[in-house]
Amino acid sequence: MPKAEKGSAKDVANRMKAKGLQKLKFYCQMCSKQCRDENGFKCHLTSDSHLRNMKLFRDNASGIMDDFSSEFENVFVETLRRRHGTQRMNANNVYQEVIMDKNHVHMNSTKWASLSDFVQYLGKKGKCVVEETERGWYVTYIERDPALLARQEALKKKAVADQREEQL
Repeated sequence: MPKAEKGSAKDVANRMKAKGLQKLKFYCQMCSKQCRDENGFKCHLTSDSHLRNMKLFRDNASGIMDDFSSEFENVFVETLRRRHGTQRMNANNVYQEVIMDKNHVHMNSTKWASLSDFVQYLGKKGKCVVEETERGWYVTYIERDPALLARQEALKKKAVADQREEQL
């Protein structure tokens, strides 16, 4: 079978498909379905499987929305914790790392309307230290792992003991 002509609509569509991530505009979180264009998305919205999923969503909207929200929150905080630790980071940069995963939960399927709302929520819940600057929102993960905190405390005590020993 011959390849599509370079520059044709089919060639462009094939390159987009090979690239992986596509426009968020044509993604259905409920069905985990990515459509290439508006027409494909419109066809998906009228499909039986989508209508069945939307009926399930209608029956338990808040539960499903809460599940998506908690999954997004867990992935965001885990990314912040693992990649940056307690370092101050721009929230948008952390978000960009989260959405690199092709199978991530999309922000528009959560209860937060924007990244700013989400970051403020993290601050209110005490999961991160949140700071707004002219360059955007910055977050710092608050370490709560008891084993790590105990290790850090032991290191501090040892450092204080070493200082006292040197003074004598």
